[in-house]
Amino acid sequence: MDAWDVVVIGGTVAGMRAAIAAHDAGASVALFSGRAHGSDAGAADTGGLAASVGEATSRAHRDDTIRAGGWLSDQDVAAARTSAAFGELAQLERWGLVLRRDGASLPLLQQLPGHSEPRVASTGDSTGRELHQLLEEQCIKRGIPRRVDMQAVSLAMQDGSACGAVFFDVQDGELVSVQAKTVILASDGFQSAWNGDGVGDGTGAWLALGANIALRDMEFSACNPLNVETVDLSLPLTLIDDGAKVRLASGGDVEFEADSGLDAASQLILSGGELCVLDARVLKRTSRMWYSDTAERVQSRCGLALDADVLPLAPRVELTIGGVPTDGTGKVTSGEGPVEGLFAAGGCCNSGFHGADIVAGNHLLDSLVGGAVAGASAATAAAASVGFGSPDAVRAELSAAGEKVAHLLHGADEGALTRAAGAFQLASVMSEFMGLERDAASLEAAAARISEISAGGLQLSDSNPVMNTELVEVLRLEGLLKLSAAAVASALHRAESRGSHQRSDHPERDDADHLQHTLVDSSGNVSDSPVNQGSGDDWLLAPSE
Repeated sequence: MDAWDVVVIGGTVAGMRAAIAAHDAGASVALFSGRAHGSDAGAADTGGLAASVGEATSRAHRDDTIRAGGWLSDQDVAAARTSAAFGELAQLERWGLVLRRDGASLPLLQQLPGHSEPRVASTGDSTGRELHQLLEEQCIKRGIPRRVDMQAVSLAMQDGSACGAVFFDVQDGELVSVQAKTVILASDGFQSAWNGDGVGDGTGAWLALGANIALRDMEFSACNPLNVETVDLSLPLTLIDDGAKVRLASGGDVEFEADSGLDAASQLILSGGELCVLDARVLKRTSRMWYSDTAERVQSRCGLALDADVLPLAPRVELTIGGVPTDGTGKVTSGEGPVEGLFAAGGCCNSGFHGADIVAGNHLLDSLVGGAVAGASAATAAAASVGFGSPDAVRAELSAAGEKVAHLLHGADEGALTRAAGAFQLASVMSEFMGLERDAASLEAAAARISEISAGGLQLSDSNPVMNTELVEVLRLEGLLKLSAAAVASALHRAESRGSHQRSDHPERDDADHLQHTLVDSSGNVSDSPVNQGSGDDWLLAPSE
């Protein structure tokens, strides 16, 4: 069996940034992705990268993040992430990222929802794709092995510490076990539970849940307000600062607030009870060249011209906030303390940075800085280790995974759902009951429906394991069902409206007396844990009632 100092699960921006940092810290690193090379670029978010480049300090960025996040941000993490943003942006430019520039040849900074100042740098509508390609090149230059079409099935744990993982090799149809001194979970979030499109399957989060690690703040997610209705085409948020307008069908413009995040912007679009459209006909002429890909996608998907037609908007979930809880070093934590040998970064984790809503550009910032921190921390932990753990725990996990895969291939129950039917039903439940507004009755109904879907089981049409992509999709869907059940349980437990979690049967609260994280385990039990409001003297305090 292969053995590495650091094993990274997820070929995302966070995953590659973690692998680079671990390698540069002297560790032997291997990155495993369940998708083909470049496929993870499709899940890149549309918000650009937030950094307080033109400001004397990053304090205003930190405060904007905390305020928009409903005061649930870990303020130490928020301070560290925002202060590291400038250095991370400079590093990306040294590696070759070509950003938009202003008249002084500095990175062009745009003011997007949640920011009190222009703070978001981008490459127009290709930021995620270009960044993904850039990090792939850096991994190749360092000779970091990247094994693709390797779907993670489970984590191997020994005495509460991570010691490896089990993967399904799609091309060979075999299960593969890997030993590791440290493991980094770096997959995307689980937004596919709402959208059913397979983008964002939450692998890292359901791996942790399967290892009996409780997940944090699963009730929170974030919508892209600029999502085109019916075709689910997410448009770059930078269009807003470049002159595009969100207009009411009856006339008048929708103005996004500077002290609230992406989900609050989506709520604003839907609050009037009438259709909103994006009018990009008024886009600044000098900016249009940066949106050629967007114009092509609008033409091909909608049959409309970006510079001649208005686009109907219907916000949808693009990012999730809840996930594997980590501290400021990227180490995974549980109710009993840190989980040795296990780290997390990116969409599958809850770093405490965002709180209850995401500020534009902060998701990419969290992925980059969080990935770099987790990679360096994992390498340090691996160097301090006296050696690899016993391979018996990895072999035991391999055996259990083999039984699970064999049952899926040959032992489907009568009446079990196909993957497509299961994904459609889950997306319908989550969209209807876990949308922008929730109440106890709808959440209880969602919990019951998800339980029914899970109990019915999933079936495969192909029993041959070789190149069985359907098997991979079923494994992911099983994980999504578990994450969705956890999210609904957390939403039921949080009997208040805060950030992206809006309860129609409970009022909004912004006071300092009710600041708690939620933790949900694999059995659906939910508990509270305190929010870290910072260890300095100048922290932003929540208002008192």
